[in-house]
Amino acid sequence: MKTIALAAVNASYSHSNLALFYLRRALREEGVEAELIDWNINRSPRELIERLSAGGFGLVAFSAYIWNSRYLQDLLPDLRAILPEVLLVIGGPEAVYGGNPWLRELGVDYLLTGAAEHFSEQLIRLSTEERRLAPQRIDAPRRSFVETPFPYSEQDLNQLEGRLLYYEASRGCIFRCAYCLSARADESFDRRRLDQVETELALLVRFRGTVKFVDRTFNADSELSRFIWQYMIDHPPVGCFHFELHPLLLRDQDFLLLSRLPAGSAQFEIGIQSTDHEVRRRIDRSGDWPREREAIRRLIDINRFHIHLDQIVGLPGDSPETASRSLDEILALQPDHFQLGFLKLLPGTPLWERREAEGLVAGREPPYELLQSPDFSFLELQRFHRIETLIDLFYNKSYFPETLKTIAEAHDYSAFFSAFASQRELEFEARRWEYWAGIILDWVKAVLPEQGIEITDSLRLDWCPRAKALHYPSLIDYPEKIDLNRRKKEFAPLLKERFPEITPAEQKRAILFLPEGKRAADYRALFFLTVEGRPEKVVLY
Repeated sequence: MKTIALAAVNASYSHSNLALFYLRRALREEGVEAELIDWNINRSPRELIERLSAGGFGLVAFSAYIWNSRYLQDLLPDLRAILPEVLLVIGGPEAVYGGNPWLRELGVDYLLTGAAEHFSEQLIRLSTEERRLAPQRIDAPRRSFVETPFPYSEQDLNQLEGRLLYYEASRGCIFRCAYCLSARADESFDRRRLDQVETELALLVRFRGTVKFVDRTFNADSELSRFIWQYMIDHPPVGCFHFELHPLLLRDQDFLLLSRLPAGSAQFEIGIQSTDHEVRRRIDRSGDWPREREAIRRLIDINRFHIHLDQIVGLPGDSPETASRSLDEILALQPDHFQLGFLKLLPGTPLWERREAEGLVAGREPPYELLQSPDFSFLELQRFHRIETLIDLFYNKSYFPETLKTIAEAHDYSAFFSAFASQRELEFEARRWEYWAGIILDWVKAVLPEQGIEITDSLRLDWCPRAKALHYPSLIDYPEKIDLNRRKKEFAPLLKERFPEITPAEQKRAILFLPEGKRAADYRALFFLTVEGRPEKVVLY
């Protein structure tokens, strides 16, 4: 029998390949030990070829996705040239649906369609045959998800500590969003038995890292989701569990359970995609945005978890106007993270099949991102890409959280970001806080001059947690008449009273904020301390 290698080419070191863990476990169930090679696209293809050459493998299997497709297309011809006798096998959505000539031109012997673990018997058979057959496609028999064994061993969990650990309690989706592979006619919803999930959770709650549930809609089956949340209440995870939810499926019982979960034990991602009813109708996405918005508010108000909201720009019927409204409505919810993404026309999805009828033009190579549509020109999409950069910097990386809140009271988020995104001469890749603070102040002087003091106050508040020194940048410094050092000494006894455990060194390093605008009615002063490497606020009334 030829020795089998499963080459997992991930997007980064922190990721892992669930499909190949499933396949390795299935091979073990058949009495065959395969070697799983953990790799990523940031490492040299030549080094991977070297590793495979030195291993003496007779069969190498890959799994292709949009993030590693280009890497594999470059690697496989060279691997075939170096190892002409080795059987090369590939599966995964990009190989199955991507339309690339994996069999004809890239040197692959077998293209596998279906769940990875269902191919264990075929791989064993191929590895025992004396001669290579003509390149061909092999379809796996469809089996119930309950027949699939848990993919990880104790050793795997230890080795993956600190990285993303992927797990699924269900497959398929009850929804049929046209941009998603789960909308295919041959996809159906399937889930594991509760006793299986309970046994597997006993291992997962001990994992030191993030367990990412890759269920398309985690709460599609309320019995299953509530069972898992109850288990987490009874057995608090060491790490954090990540779930993708549909807010419309959340009920009072769910909110009650979620409010009892240990703080920080879970994080939730919700794909809103668009708040526009017509755009949603065009992609076969059912829902009710006002009800969804209220459910998301209830989830955020629990205030115990990281909440991640998503929007997709460029869906059929989406325009700069509808995309801007969606952006404003989603950001108004103040999630912990907001991802402004762009439509990817994935081969194999219903939207890919009707792309010409919809007038959608996408890139020819992965990730097949939209280039233009009847309602979104290429130039407008580029402007929204710049908005994406600004949102990630200003909002997600918390450069200006207080400033954005102040501006949003008088201005739409989308109009604010668009004002900068339209200026192509700006250094959009700049990561200097002072650079963008200056740009904001210039905009405020031109658009919201009456808010100048409030926004300067907000900028000072945003600066304090990241201050490396005990002073402010010149563009937001206090007038000379305000002696911060004298005021700091004046407030020192009160600071010690409010924060008795403060050390002299911590007190010396503290930075003082004195409100000049409306906040002055709420408090006299605010100290930012660095305690054990973390910024803390101490309000002095």
